[in-house]
Amino acid sequence: MLSKALMIKYKNNLPLVSIGIIDAGSNKKFVVDAHLDFASSKTIIPTYMANEMNLSYAGSDETVTGAGIIHIPYYEVSIEVFGGLYEGVHVGCLDLPEGTPATALLGRDILDNYRICLDGRNKQIRVAW
Repeated sequence: MLSKALMIKYKNNLPLVSIGIIDAGSNKKFVVDAHLDFASSKTIIPTYMANEMNLSYAGSDETVTGAGIIHIPYYEVSIEVFGGLYEGVHVGCLDLPEGTPATALLGRDILDNYRICLDGRNKQIRVAW
């Protein structure tokens, strides 16, 4: 049985949530809007963020996207979202297309910890755990 729930209003008519990306070594933190991406196995942040935070490289891998197979580097961070903190998360580093309303993609590495319902009619997200 789920014990807590949170309602979040859509931003710019999209299921975007604010997340904190924290470098464990320096405690530098960025707070950005992230799109809930249920098709992504990992959370994705932009290249500029990894560079500005001087994040610790954690490896790389090939991944399949809608555009084909790409090589993606991973960095270790902590993520604040939905009132929780996830430490030691390996996030992918990839620049989203210019003009995209989200800065990052929140992937299933975090989303699978919750039961999430997108209510498009009422433009809100229900997050339960």
